[in-house]
Amino acid sequence: MISTLRHLVVDSWLGRIIALLIFLAFVGWGVGDMVGSYNGDQANIAVKIGTRQIGAEELASAIQNEMPRVAQQMGVSNAAQLTPDVRQQVAQGVLQRMLAQNEALALADRNGMKVPDALVRNEIFAMSVFHGTNGQFDRKLFDSKLRQIHLTERDLLAKVRDDIGARNLLEGLGNGMKVPSSVLDQLIKYNTLEHRVDLLRLDSASVAVPVAPEEAQLRRFYDLHPWLYRSTEYRHAKIVLLTADSIARTLTIPDADLKRFYEFELQKYDVPETRNLEVLTVSDRKSADALVSAWKADGDWAAIQKRDPSAAAVAFPGARQADIPSPELAKAAFVAPSGEIEGPVESPAGWIVFRVTAITPPHKTDFEHAKAAIRDEVARSQAPQLLGSRVATLQDAIAGSADLEQIPTDLGAVPAQGSLDAQGMTKDGEIAPLPGSDAVRKAVIARIFTQKKGEKPSLVNGPEGSAFAVLVDEIEPGHVKPYEAVREQVGHDWLRERQMHGADERATTIMQAARKTGSLVKAVAGTGDENALQKNVVVSRMQNGGLPSGLLSQIFSTPIGETGMIADGDTLYVFTVNGTLAATAESTKALRESMQSQLQETMRADVPVVFVHSLEGQIKPKPNMAVLQQALKAGTGQE
Repeated sequence: MISTLRHLVVDSWLGRIIALLIFLAFVGWGVGDMVGSYNGDQANIAVKIGTRQIGAEELASAIQNEMPRVAQQMGVSNAAQLTPDVRQQVAQGVLQRMLAQNEALALADRNGMKVPDALVRNEIFAMSVFHGTNGQFDRKLFDSKLRQIHLTERDLLAKVRDDIGARNLLEGLGNGMKVPSSVLDQLIKYNTLEHRVDLLRLDSASVAVPVAPEEAQLRRFYDLHPWLYRSTEYRHAKIVLLTADSIARTLTIPDADLKRFYEFELQKYDVPETRNLEVLTVSDRKSADALVSAWKADGDWAAIQKRDPSAAAVAFPGARQADIPSPELAKAAFVAPSGEIEGPVESPAGWIVFRVTAITPPHKTDFEHAKAAIRDEVARSQAPQLLGSRVATLQDAIAGSADLEQIPTDLGAVPAQGSLDAQGMTKDGEIAPLPGSDAVRKAVIARIFTQKKGEKPSLVNGPEGSAFAVLVDEIEPGHVKPYEAVREQVGHDWLRERQMHGADERATTIMQAARKTGSLVKAVAGTGDENALQKNVVVSRMQNGGLPSGLLSQIFSTPIGETGMIADGDTLYVFTVNGTLAATAESTKALRESMQSQLQETMRADVPVVFVHSLEGQIKPKPNMAVLQQALKAGTGQE
């Protein structure tokens, strides 16, 4: 639910606007691609929601801008390589988020809620993407970047205003929710209930086998377990692989283009002083003074937050002075020494107490030092656009090259060859140095071990938009090794099986005796296992004693007074559950506080989500299906 709320509130128009500004200038997803696709007022409206509406161009552009982010999350270098099903899911998700935001805004309109112009202005002035080299809002830079994405100032103001309205309406919901004590009590009891068990551990390796095996027994074991003595099949193959990364490494980017990128992203390379801050805000001076005293006495950030749950706590990592929303805090924080508890500072939002935890001096990376990293970044953004045409050229080259030796060197395709097994290991036991990501490597290996020897290479479309071809020119088939060559291993395997069999028999005998006598202690009394018995071992779901998870699960499901047995690898465990005991309130105090905090956060996040869904019954969206479908197709690239 927290993730869902983040999509509704944090992944808002404001966040997408900033991402759009950076992305459009260099990759080419453009709002302008959709401009002019629809004509007339009604023809441009995809959905009406009360006083609000979602335009066709707006929806299509939002979907287009979401595709690269989803592609990156899925490990796909090019958004164009997303499957139609995935692209459809992305489009539906974007539409749902836009509906939720507009439903909330329509409710705000109905109730006369307005976002003041001052808030909109402050929000835009705080966007670092519009800051000049001095860290302040730069009007010329603002106008320039809006022109780059074909966005008017009025459109931006409207989007920011809507974002603030939806955010402020939703963020306050759920703050009054409390976790019921009965729910918390049940969770604490379940997780901390102590089980006291008598436990016997039998290691099969310690079981003595009285008689050495005869040669006939070893040969019979060898004949019955041929898979244990089969050698690995190796295949020698030639490979040609084309990926966006392999193309990027071959691209030449003119210095003039790199310079433009450097200037556009100058705030990344010309960084003013930044500070890490820990900040608490309370409503009155008395509470602030108490926080200062307590924080100075303890010094722990986590502890001071728990001391006063009503205090608003926030951390600012690597913050510039212009990034801090409170001018009073920004001014005080950038003159304060590191490590000291400062405040209280009065602000319109309340009384602020803070600590500077780190100070990074201003630094600038000149173009020459930044050029290599910029080249890589620009090349990686351009390469996916070239991948499709390069794949077509590679396919033609492979069709005319039976041995993969006539592949043009300017395509960016990577050649490789060598011997490997089906797990991708060389004969030396090392990982074969195949190019590409893990997913691409697995696809190439799978192709090598399904393709016939000498079969003419053909282009294969692989993961992440990759393309490759394989020529298998030698196969060393696996075979069962001769008995004489593996006799020592056969003897070891035979002994291990006999030991495991003996341990299993011994554990079964002890378990049956414990069930008969009602006690594991009585079952092993006077035997060699008595000294190995662990009595009254205490375990719970929060305290596992280092025991295997399968054993713990078996213990928790066994009734009091019952005996059970379980094998874990080469070890067998026999146990009797003697009883259970609830943990004391004092011993679970810290866990209770932590669990209450987590549940509280979850419940507070659930309320806005439920609220947004409930709005659909009050403010029903009215779709223009023809326009909506056209916008969805345009956004997913299906037109």
